[in-house]
Parts: sequence; structure tokens; C-alpha cells
Amino acid sequence: MFPPGHGNDYLNVGDIYRISVFGTNKMLATRGGKIFLEEYEKGYWHQMWICEMNSDRRISLRNRHTKRYLGRRENHTVGCVSSHSGASEWLTFTRLSLGGYSLEVSHEGKNELRPIQRVNNNSPDLKVGEVCTQFGLHRLGKSVFRRFEWVVPGRLARSSAPYYNGEDADENINETSIEFLNGYRIKNIISLNSVELPPRPRGWLRAAGISYSHIKAVECAAVTQDQFDQIRNAYDKAGATIIYCGYGDGRTGMAISAIQLFQGRALDDNDYRENGVQSPSQIAALNALSNRLNSVDGHSGPVDTLDTQPPPYAAPENTASEKKQK
Repeated sequence: MFPPGHGNDYLNVGDIYRISVFGTNKMLATRGGKIFLEEYEKGYWHQMWICEMNSDRRISLRNRHTKRYLGRRENHTVGCVSSHSGASEWLTFTRLSLGGYSLEVSHEGKNELRPIQRVNNNSPDLKVGEVCTQFGLHRLGKSVFRRFEWVVPGRLARSSAPYYNGEDADENINETSIEFLNGYRIKNIISLNSVELPPRPRGWLRAAGISYSHIKAVECAAVTQDQFDQIRNAYDKAGATIIYCGYGDGRTGMAISAIQLFQGRALDDNDYRENGVQSPSQIAALNALSNRLNSVDGHSGPVDTLDTQPPPYAAPENTASEKKQK
């Protein structure tokens, strides 16, 4: 029995993969810290690897069963290690013209890369060697958190909605998506999806110790100033947080920009665009938030008191029309 696909799938953070010797049914598997090759078995978690990205934006593969990361061990052998914070777990996949990938790891904590290869054709063992073995990547099922990346490593992340496939309603929370969140120690979700999760998956999140805040926003539309405050409160009350909407651009970028403004950063329209903000109405809402925050910061009265009186000067003749437009 062969794994699904042809072994030419692209790496995507959050997805689960099988890794084969290209064109065969030999899979990378692990027990404890040892890595070896064995025949494909459907549903076997020891042969499944979750694609993750560390704080240095390096790719790591975590075994779904042992929760350990594929890489180079201290004795220069291929194995599984307990964390992905060090150079030993940095992986580089290079797509080969004949199909599949070469797989390389860092050499002795340096940027020099060494290929992972079979010891020989008759052995199930792998080693850090000199000649590339042709590996296949087989993605399992639908994407989980596509486009995942850290905005602030270990504190704030962004992505598409889990299982997003073109519609907000694709969002889904299940065992695999919770497993992904736990792998990154994410304990807080801020969703700007137009669709709220049903009660049952919200209950699964609570049972996993993950808080969930839904702040409804329609694609390409701006949120209100009150919703900006809800985003701030949802972010401040918890630890590592992930923000998503549907695809993970406009509404997510608006929330990321709002958090940065609340933290005192000075942003302009170009910064908003770099964060993924898309529409003029979203940019206008963020500029209004910036003006509101600057007005509050410059106020000389008590912090919790808003001065509703106009400043002591004669209003121009078009004030009424401006208020109407506002």
C-alpha cells in the first residue's frame, strides 16, 4: 500500500505530512528519539509530521505521536529532539527536477547544510551524509492553519481560518486544529470571521484551555471603534494569541494594526498595507483609531474621563455638514 499523492506536495505551515523515500512505500517514522524507515501504514501517527515554523522563520517538522522534532542530534545522526528552538532542527527542502525533494539540516549549529540520506538501500536507518536521498512529501487531508506566521514570536500570530478553502464558513475546530494550537502553546483565539464557531467546537476549545473571542467582520469591511476595543481587551487578557479572519489578510491585518496602535506604535497607510489591510474603509477606521488614541493621550484630565466639551474657539461654518458626514 502506497501513501496518498505522488510525493510532490508543497510544504505549508500547519499541514500534516508523510515523508517517503520517493517512489516507494518506505516512510520516515520514529519511536523515542530514533528515526528509521518502515512500510507505509494508514492512520499510523508515528509516520506523520506536522509542519511548523520557529521564531526565526525556520521550518521544523514535529512528529504527531512523540511531539518531537526531526533534525540532527548531538552525535550527528538523524533523530528527534525535544524542541525546535535550536539550529539542529532547521530543515531545508529543495524541490528536485526529477520529482520529490532533498532534505538538509544545519551542520554543527552553522548555516552550512548537510543532506539527510539513507545509510544504504538495505538499511532502515538514516544519517547526515554527503549525497541527497530523494524524498517525497505527501500532505494529508485539508490544510489546517494556512499562512501561519508569528507577528511577535511566542506572543502574537496570524493565519487564515482553520481549514479555510475560499469561504469564511470553511472554518473548523477539531482535534487536529487544537493539536496545532497546543504545539505552538497558543491559548487565545481572536476571530474576525463573519461566521462564529458553533457551541460544540467552542466547548472543545474551553476544555483545551484555549479562549475564543469572535468579533464579527465582513470581508473587506472595517470594524467599529467599539470592536477595536474588544480586540484590545481580548488580546490583553490572555497569553500567546492567534488572529485570523478568512484568508488572513484584510480583517486580520486590521486587528494586528489596531493592537500595534494600542501599544503606542506610530503607523501610516503603508504600514497598514504591509500588515495586509486591503480596503480604504479599513485604513480610514485605523486612522480614526489613531486619532482617538492620540486625543486621549494628549488629554490633561483624569485618564478615565472623556472631555465631551468642544475647545474654546469659533467653529467654522461647515462644522454642521462635517458632523453630518461623520
